[in-house]
Amino acid sequence: MKKRILLLFKTITLLLAAILSNAQSDPAALQSWKDQKYSMFIHWGSIYSVLGGVWKGQPVSRGLSEQIQAHAGIYSDTYAKVAKQFNPELWNADSVVLLAKRAGMRSIVITTKHHDGFCMFKTNTTDFNVFDATPFKKDVVRDLSEACKRHGIRLGLYFSLIDWRFPQAMPISSHNSDQVTPELHEYNKKQVTELLSNYGTISELWFDMGSQSIQQSKELRDLVHKLQPNCMVSSRLGNDMGDFNVMGDNQEPDYIIGVPWQSPASFFDETWGYRSWQKRGSEEDKFNEKLTSLIKVVSRGGNYLLNIGPKGDGSVVDFEKNVLLKIGAWLNRNAEAIYGTGMDPFHVTFDWGQVTSRPDKLYLHLLKNPEQGAILLPGIKGKISKIYVLDEKEKTAIFKESKNGITITVPKNLKSGEGFKVLAVEFKNGYSVDPANVVQASGNELTLNGHNAFKYYSNSGIDYNSRFKSTVKEVWTLQSALNTNLSPYLIYSNQEKGKEIDVTFNNKVQTVKLDGEDALVLEMT
Repeated sequence: MKKRILLLFKTITLLLAAILSNAQSDPAALQSWKDQKYSMFIHWGSIYSVLGGVWKGQPVSRGLSEQIQAHAGIYSDTYAKVAKQFNPELWNADSVVLLAKRAGMRSIVITTKHHDGFCMFKTNTTDFNVFDATPFKKDVVRDLSEACKRHGIRLGLYFSLIDWRFPQAMPISSHNSDQVTPELHEYNKKQVTELLSNYGTISELWFDMGSQSIQQSKELRDLVHKLQPNCMVSSRLGNDMGDFNVMGDNQEPDYIIGVPWQSPASFFDETWGYRSWQKRGSEEDKFNEKLTSLIKVVSRGGNYLLNIGPKGDGSVVDFEKNVLLKIGAWLNRNAEAIYGTGMDPFHVTFDWGQVTSRPDKLYLHLLKNPEQGAILLPGIKGKISKIYVLDEKEKTAIFKESKNGITITVPKNLKSGEGFKVLAVEFKNGYSVDPANVVQASGNELTLNGHNAFKYYSNSGIDYNSRFKSTVKEVWTLQSALNTNLSPYLIYSNQEKGKEIDVTFNNKVQTVKLDGEDALVLEMT
């Protein structure tokens, strides 16, 4: 856990950040993962998808339908017999991958094994799998992996750390953050080894649930990186061992996150797996809802993982397919404003929408009409070359620069069409935005601490149900009228000795080991 670190400086203007983080995979591979922005999640299981949220002819409204075994109180042997009904004649891996591609998604993450322990791949560890226990007699993960290769889509794998079928595992609970027994841990390692050895390149391993020891989390993380060094590991592995942070289900943070992160989203809050009796509402409303979420997540620096729940016959629900295609059509016109972009550089909330960025360009996503048809971008400096509607480049906007920032008049009579309009703001030589907070330095000494820092957050914890919002980065910008030499030093507790932090001063980074006595003098040039 991050402890408070005090930084004392002589008066001078500076930018400083103190960062605590775990070692991660190759930076280029991690950046490639971050640039995807939008991916498909698939919750599909041989048993829960066949049941479709119904048991003994009655809808099971309690809990999520992919966990119907627990919520309907189904005996394990009775539940297992349902696998004999799984023969999805409408499953077509190429069709699913092409749907993801047309929807603008850059990767697919499929449930290889959910909490019920049923494996959607052929495994040597158990016959409770799609090849051995169903009439289908096919390896779904292999089927999908080959389709992904054919069509140029990355493949990621979901893997539940708890297993209701495994004899030596903890029994079903109401919270799913169950202890992973030593026997289950070894079993999980064998299955993860199969998944990362038999299906080609895997972009991410999406662990879920369970409560592991630090050693168990470390062993699984090291196993993944040994078998596939560039496979990203999700934070739900536990104990802060992930390469990227996974937010809570359908969570869109309203604060800045200082680590790579992803927001998993379901079409409906009530379920991830197929639910035959689900009330789906209007496709147009759902399209606006999910496109808004995608834009918000990307503007805050995250990746959006949107789930579908195919039926037991292997087909994708038409409602979900149609919404995905609508989003894909919008992305086809506005791809530049989403893929490979940076986060919103402003630290204020805009009523009209969201912002994504590049070093020489801003994208203003108009989620609603701005008040009086004008947008103020505060505290921004840079020479604008032009402003135009991204999918109507002939339609330009007028703007006015002032000491308060840049005021843009939104073009009138924008062409009607699906989704929200985007204004592209191009700069000749880049731009800069005033810092969110400026600390006024006065006198000969100033203490910088958590009270006057601008914070970047993450989510830390042992498991899903013990997470808390943690601070991973603190930034200060000093403004001083005096031009004196900088003489910074750190004050830290005995608990911090031996640890390392990254300190950034005027965009130059140095790693500092906390191995001094009462204070550590920093060399800043």
